[in-house]
Amino acid sequence: MEYPKDQTIGCEVKSCRFNESGASCSLKKICVRPARDCATGRENESLCGSYEHCD
Repeated sequence: MEYPKDQTIGCEVKSCRFNESGASCSLKKICVRPARDCATGRENESLCGSYEHCD
């Protein structure tokens, strides 16, 4: 699958080391992982597996 060159990753997790200006992610690619007890139909079924806490 090919992605547009202008694709961006939005992120509002300010505690992540890859967060830029409180609204975007500086990574070129992220890994999305399932949350515990997924397939519930709720909006919190996935997590960013690339998250790293900023020091």
